[in-house]
Amino acid sequence: MIARPHLLLTGLLTFSLATRAQEQDDWSVEPSLYLFIAGVSGTVGVGDIDVDLGGPSTAIVHVNFGAMGRVRVGYGAWALTADVLYADLGFTNDPFSGNVQELIVEPTLGYRIDSWLEPLLGVRYDRVGGDLSGPSGNVRARTEGWVDPIIGVHLMMSPTDSLSLHFRGDIGGFSVGSRLTWQVYPYLRWQFSKPVSLEAGYRILSIDYQQGEGSDRIKFDVLELGPQIGLTLSF
Repeated sequence: MIARPHLLLTGLLTFSLATRAQEQDDWSVEPSLYLFIAGVSGTVGVGDIDVDLGGPSTAIVHVNFGAMGRVRVGYGAWALTADVLYADLGFTNDPFSGNVQELIVEPTLGYRIDSWLEPLLGVRYDRVGGDLSGPSGNVRARTEGWVDPIIGVHLMMSPTDSLSLHFRGDIGGFSVGSRLTWQVYPYLRWQFSKPVSLEAGYRILSIDYQQGEGSDRIKFDVLELGPQIGLTLSF
């Protein structure tokens, strides 16, 4: 009669510890650092000055500074991902020259329906600042920020335990912020050790935004594309 409560208590304690361990196993955290080596084409404008980055006289674009990273937090089939990209670009396209600073913060929520399919829903916050100088030395400067709703998908396939193929794509804007924005990013991930993996792919990001009139006008209609490489830790 005395042993039964002890057995019951031991059973409850074992079940509680097993449940807590299972809950901990359901959580995952994946911080990443990456480098997006982007070429830029399109048109940027401030006030009454427009510069065609993809015109007959191709602009010379150089990177002054860049910082990029991503964190993915998963629980079961759910995953919250926050991607942050900051770039400071300088360009010259005779007779114009200037600088563009772009900050993108992109939180998305995904739900894995199957091992290969994860639909995404989120927003893309984009803040663009720039200054342009014309042939007469006049300078136009402006900073603008906006939020775009986006919908997308993450497709995954693992031919081996250490190698996986991914495709990340989205579309959004719909004149809420920008007229239209879209992105595609196919990449390969190689997990060469248990907590560390490398990824490499090709990313294309398109943003078509224009707002304001006269000296308050800002235009950012660009296509950013190029290889992307990164390092991810898994916990």
